[in-house]
Amino acid sequence: MTNTKLFLLIGTSLSLIPHLTSAQCVATQDCATLGYTETSCSGGSGVKCPFGNKWACFKSESEICNDLGFTLTCTGSNQTGGSGKACNGKYTECTCAAGYEWDASSQTCKYDTQSNCILGTLYYSDGTCSDKLESSKTLLGVVIYEKSASQNGWIMTVTPVQTRIAWGEYGTDISGLPNYTSEASLTDIQASCTNTDKITAQGNSSKYQAAWAAKNYTQSNKTWCLPSAGLLNNINNFVYLSKINASITTANGKKLGFGSSCNYEEIWSSSEYDSNRIWSLTINSSLNPSYSFSIYYENKNTTYCTSVRPVMAF
Repeated sequence: MTNTKLFLLIGTSLSLIPHLTSAQCVATQDCATLGYTETSCSGGSGVKCPFGNKWACFKSESEICNDLGFTLTCTGSNQTGGSGKACNGKYTECTCAAGYEWDASSQTCKYDTQSNCILGTLYYSDGTCSDKLESSKTLLGVVIYEKSASQNGWIMTVTPVQTRIAWGEYGTDISGLPNYTSEASLTDIQASCTNTDKITAQGNSSKYQAAWAAKNYTQSNKTWCLPSAGLLNNINNFVYLSKINASITTANGKKLGFGSSCNYEEIWSSSEYDSNRIWSLTINSSLNPSYSFSIYYENKNTTYCTSVRPVMAF
């Protein structure tokens, strides 16, 4: 076979391979382009580039946990441990000591301004409570009902805003205001402000003196109301009265049971018995340290030893 024939045979066989005659060479990618960017990996935990000295390293457990937000050791100030699941011994949030609450934005335990607002403590305008008189703060009142997940807490002023005052118009049944005809039915603990609004909507301050006296009390631009009978009835016991009056004494206020030149006090409520009578809490503190107290209905036009002590929800 001549060289010419051999050349023709080779040419013919190559032409039978599709696209071979148009194939082009492509440069091999470098290690960095393929993701091998490290000069070495800690502990050799990675993959070495097959044609170079670069490595693609695996993340450590600590780094993976950190990427998932598990960054807290929960050993900081007022922190008592981790909350929820841990990753490599770290947490996404922490539990806090009593009186503190977790603040996600700052990832710290902050003072819970209302966890210490228990019955008988003094309540201040910044929402904090204390069993001491804080001269640097504005005192609003004393806690007479504790806050819960489903109900407001309530405070009462440490002194009456008015004494020897009639409740209001005799012989008128307030529109929309329920009538309670027994002590057992006094369950309107949370109704102080709705009651007050209904009373003041019925007439002006010359007709309904007690409700307007409470509503017009404007300490710290808060909403103040005439207490419901249910709220007053809740403090109608020796233990509660003792705690409340102890704090009122600390605040240099006028204890429940001391009216204007009276040895007892009738605290008006915003709850009706009927068109002529209203519920009030009567406390006699002249027997101090013991008390005589009862909740009952009184004529709306009575003024002797009566008082208005506004309440505020928190």
